[in-house]
Amino acid sequence: MDPDPPDADPRGSVLLRILAQCPRRRLAWALGASLVAAAAGIGMVAAVNEGLSGRHDPRWLTLGFAAAALAGLGGRIAGGLLFARLGEGVLLDMRRSLAARVAAAEFARVERLGAARVQSVMTDDAARVADFLVAVPNLVMNATIVSGCLAYLAWTSLAAFALALATILGGSLIFALGHARALKELDRAGTAQDALFGHFDGLFSGAKELKLNRDRADSFLRHSLDDSIASVREHRLRGLRIYVVAAGAALFMVHALIGALAFGGLSGAGSIVVFLYLMMPLDALLNTLPNAQQARVSMMRIDRLMAAVAAPEPVVARGPASGFRELRLAGVRHRYYREAEDGMFELGPIDLALRPGEIVILIGGNGSGKTTLAKVLTGLYRPESGTITLDGTPVTDADRDRQRRLFAAVFSDFHLFPTLHGLGGSEAAAGALDGAANALIAKLELAHKVSVTGGRLSTRALSQGQRKRLALVVAFLEDRPFYLFDEWAADQDPLFREVFYRRLLPELRARGKAVLAISHDDRYFDVADRLLKLESGALVEVGAAPAAAPAAQAHA
Repeated sequence: MDPDPPDADPRGSVLLRILAQCPRRRLAWALGASLVAAAAGIGMVAAVNEGLSGRHDPRWLTLGFAAAALAGLGGRIAGGLLFARLGEGVLLDMRRSLAARVAAAEFARVERLGAARVQSVMTDDAARVADFLVAVPNLVMNATIVSGCLAYLAWTSLAAFALALATILGGSLIFALGHARALKELDRAGTAQDALFGHFDGLFSGAKELKLNRDRADSFLRHSLDDSIASVREHRLRGLRIYVVAAGAALFMVHALIGALAFGGLSGAGSIVVFLYLMMPLDALLNTLPNAQQARVSMMRIDRLMAAVAAPEPVVARGPASGFRELRLAGVRHRYYREAEDGMFELGPIDLALRPGEIVILIGGNGSGKTTLAKVLTGLYRPESGTITLDGTPVTDADRDRQRRLFAAVFSDFHLFPTLHGLGGSEAAAGALDGAANALIAKLELAHKVSVTGGRLSTRALSQGQRKRLALVVAFLEDRPFYLFDEWAADQDPLFREVFYRRLLPELRARGKAVLAISHDDRYFDVADRLLKLESGALVEVGAAPAAAPAAQAHA
């Protein structure tokens, strides 16, 4: 869970840093247009006030009022349009930057963050920052109008100015008293929204289970989803309620001041006109401040997410590795927390050497550490101790990407992207990629369901087994030295299990590829050159074909 935000950002104002995201020249033009609109508003009220005093020629005052009104219209429109463009630009850049940071971050960090938090920040929080920029013209104009009106009062009546200043300072004090508490409530609303996004994901990914069990669906909707929705609402309302009460109290103080001026004989009609004009920008300013504070909270949440993925891993090269002679794990250990057991699970120490041109099948019970070993082997997890060497050279954190470039993998929780972009290279190669992809699709008997045109899959609306076959097509197109399959055949019918084990894996071996297949299909263990078994994180080698027959008979 995110910690509560500090009351002040030690590196400077968060809101000023939001403005700093904008191109300076365009920001200057936008601020200038907003200031012109504000100055025009002050000019209009001054023209009206001077006209009421009868001290000046009304014709010149009329022309001045008209010119100020036109300048105000132009400045307001220009400032609004420029800040809207700035807001959308910042939103675009922020989402790109967040996506790039997440993509470059260490895999274990991405797992710990979770999709729900990242989606919440990239959608809701980033949008709030952009909305703040759209509201900046009103903030600038109204703050400038309030300041200008105070300056005009000081010029016309020091007594009225002193009363107005005291009133505004009193309203500011009311805001300051509740500010820290409101800020914490808004931040808690953001944290609750992270959980809400997780439940939204469950609404779709768990649709089958919810449909099959209506009681479970009702309970999920009533407790998990509704509680998260209510929690977001409650925290946000608590924060906004403070600002609403503070704004109402501040405006009441202004109303009281106008009453004192009008009926207490403290000032003339000119000061009352200024105060009446001051009401609208002051009200707008007070109503905009909560949005600014929500943007501040959102920016701090974005900062925390950026900090969580702040250490992008170095990329030493792009494209697959050309080949390898040996990948060796020596004394490798990796620990992680298992929620089901409320304790740490340790994989290892693992001593293992893998070479091209061999098929290795890895077996073991659920929770024995097979997928964790696969992630360590592919470089997705770094070992906590021990060494991994590639062709005799130790793999370090600085060049772990060299290890990853060996692998094409289909994990049990694979993701199928809608395009094959990144596999084809040049435009000519992309055309050849379409042909190669469609040939593989036909080989796996999916041509009647899906095709590839311009590097894009025609559909992903397939069964899980068919989607896994498409993932296998992508892995073959990557043409890497080492292939890893995590329970690939688990969702396949008997025909394609036979194809996978008896045809595809031997083809990869014949091409000089290294293959590691995590499997429970004991009838196909004879395909393996080596059979490995994990038991509670410990690895043992149990042979290949000779050990498979008894297992198969026992299974039968």
